[in-house]
Amino acid sequence: MRAVNLFLLTREKSHESMSCLFQALSGSKNRKIISPHEAASLCMLTELLAGCMQEPSFPFDDWVPFFDGFFFSYVIEHIGKEFDLLKFSSDGEYALNIELKSEDIGGERIKKQLEQNRYYLSHAVSRIFSYTFVMNTGELYCLNDKNYFRRCLPEELVQTLCRPALQQYLTVGIDRFFRSSDYLISPVSAPEKFLQGQYFLTNQQHSFRKKILEYLKTESAPVISITGGAGTGKTLLLYDLAMSLSRKDHVKLIHSGKLRQGHYILNERLRNVETVQADPSGGNIRLAGCSVLLIDEADHLAKEVLKQYLEHAGSLGIPVICAYDPHRLLRELFPDEQTSEAVEYLTSASSLSLAFTGHIRINRPVYSFLRTLLNLHNHSGGTDYSCIDVLFAATRRERDILVKYYTDRGYLLIDKLSGEEREEEVIAQEYCKVIMVLDQTCRYDESLHLCAADGDDGTIRLLYEGLSRTRENLCLVIEGNPALFETVLAVRLKGGGDY
Repeated sequence: MRAVNLFLLTREKSHESMSCLFQALSGSKNRKIISPHEAASLCMLTELLAGCMQEPSFPFDDWVPFFDGFFFSYVIEHIGKEFDLLKFSSDGEYALNIELKSEDIGGERIKKQLEQNRYYLSHAVSRIFSYTFVMNTGELYCLNDKNYFRRCLPEELVQTLCRPALQQYLTVGIDRFFRSSDYLISPVSAPEKFLQGQYFLTNQQHSFRKKILEYLKTESAPVISITGGAGTGKTLLLYDLAMSLSRKDHVKLIHSGKLRQGHYILNERLRNVETVQADPSGGNIRLAGCSVLLIDEADHLAKEVLKQYLEHAGSLGIPVICAYDPHRLLRELFPDEQTSEAVEYLTSASSLSLAFTGHIRINRPVYSFLRTLLNLHNHSGGTDYSCIDVLFAATRRERDILVKYYTDRGYLLIDKLSGEEREEEVIAQEYCKVIMVLDQTCRYDESLHLCAADGDDGTIRLLYEGLSRTRENLCLVIEGNPALFETVLAVRLKGGGDY
C-alpha cells in the first residue's frame, strides 16, 4: 500500500468512486470498500483543513502537498487494529494519527480510542500527534503526549500538518514499523506487561467480558465456556477476568499444562488469584475458600477429570469459567481421541458459551500452512508463505546442523526428542520463531491427511501446538523422508495449491 494525498482522493465525493480511486492511488491489490460515512467524514475534514490553508494568513502558497503521505484505513497485520489516517515522518520519529467519526460518541470513548492508538504507535515512533474529527458536530479533539485531552481548532491540526518534521514522509513500507510481537501480550509469556496493564482487549474480548460479568451476577454456579482457536485471546481474557473478579473474590485458576515462570510471577503479584497445575488424575481437588474457578486449556484434561472439577465446584456453588480450543483440525484427524470427549462434555455442561472468531495473535500464513499441512484438501491457493522455510536433512547429523543454524538465530526448537519443549510445556505459550522436525514416521494417508506411520499421534498433536503458537517465523525440517519433503515443499511454494 502506498500513501495517498487526501485532497486528491476526496475530489470524488461518491463513496463507490472514491473506493476505486483509492485503489488506484494506493496501489492496493484489493479494493477497500469505503463506506458512505467514511467518505463523507473524510471529505468534510479535508474541506475544513483546505479552507484554513486558503486563508490570507496561511504562510504557504502551495498548500495541496500538505495533504500528502497519508495511509488510509491501515490495519496492523495479525492483530486487526485499524487506523483511519496515519502519516509517518520518513525517519520514523514522528506520526500523525487522525480518527474519523460520523457521530459524536462522547469524549471518554474518543479519548480511550486515541489512548489505545498511542499505545500501538508508541512502539514505532517517538512523537505522536493524535486527533479525532466528528462529522455531525464538526468538532475536532486532540490528545497530547501528557495524556491531556481537549477540544481544539482546525488551525491547530493545520499547524501540525505544516510541521517541518512531517514534510519528509513515508510513502511505502509502513508495515516495517509494526511488529506483531510488540503488541501480542500473553499474561504468561509477558507477565510484567500484563500486571502493568500494558494491553488492550479487542471489541470481541470486551463484549465477552461484559457478558460474563453480568451473567455471574444473575446465575448461580454456572459453567461458562470461552472457545476459539489458538491466538484468539482466550487466555488473556481469562486472566483479565481473574484480575477483575479478584477485587472481591478469591479466584482459583487451573492450568492444564506445566506451570511456567510467568505463572509463578502472576501468582506472587496478583492478590486473591491462585494458579495451580491440574492434577491429571483429577484427585486432590481443593476448592475451599474459592469463589470462582477458572480452567485454562480445559480441552487438555480428560473428560472424567473435568467432570470431577465441575461437579465438585457445582456442589459448593462455585461458578466455573473454562477456556479451550475445540481443536477442529485435530478432531478431523483423530475423531475418537480424548480431546473430542472433553470438548463434547464441556459443550453439554456449559450454560453460556462464547466463541471467538478470527485470530489476534496467530500468524495467519503459518496457520494457513498448518491447515494445509494437516489436510491437503485445505489448500488456500496463493497464500504468501515467505515467513516459512521448508528444508531437507538426509541424516540426523544434517538435521542437527540445520537446527543449530536456526536456533543460533533465535528460533526455538519444539521437538519431543529434545526433551526441552514437549506438548505439555508448549500449552499456553507463544513463540516468535519456531523450528520443528518431521521424520520418516510421518506420511500422508489415502485421504491426504498427515499421520504418524508408527501410530504415535502425539507427533501430529505437537506439530499443531507448535505451529499454532508461532507468531512470526517458522522453519520446518524434513528428516530422511524425501517424499514428504516434496509434498510439504509444494505446499510452501504453491500456497496450498493442487497436489
